[in-house]
Amino acid sequence: MSFQMDDYVDVAERLSIFRELYPNGSLQPWDPMRPYAIETLGDQVYVVVVAAAYRDPDDCRPGVGMAYEVFPGRTQFTKGSELQNAETSAWGRAVVAALAADTKRGIASAQEVRNRVAERDADDARASLLRTVERLGVSSTAAAEQFASEGHGDIRTSTDVTAINALADYYLNGGDS
Repeated sequence: MSFQMDDYVDVAERLSIFRELYPNGSLQPWDPMRPYAIETLGDQVYVVVVAAAYRDPDDCRPGVGMAYEVFPGRTQFTKGSELQNAETSAWGRAVVAALAADTKRGIASAQEVRNRVAERDADDARASLLRTVERLGVSSTAAAEQFASEGHGDIRTSTDVTAINALADYYLNGGDS
């Protein structure tokens, strides 16, 4: 599946539209006493943000947007900035919920799509590597150790598709590179 990044309105543009339409508006946490939460679902940790887009100081029905990011982040765009990414995404969604931005081009921001595509591509590469090593009788633990020994870090969270595919090629070539 191919994504057309031109089809998405990025959060910066959404915020600009919101400011233009509602100069007295504000973006705030839905619950100021808990601006974000750390939640664990299964064995995965997430940073969760719920934001409200108030069109004016007396807005009793603000637009509400929610977003979460995997922690630790899996891509170069998310690792180390998980909270900021979740907050920005929640703001963008709150602006859409306040009907202050065009939704014809989609609710997901360009940043969200880029991050998810990178994660999906890495997941696909890891699955292919796993099939390769299983077919060759190599343990997945050995493959993970080889990946780390080459300086690529934890294969479970890496989004370096080139390095993951290179490791698969290494095993397909009999362990010679």
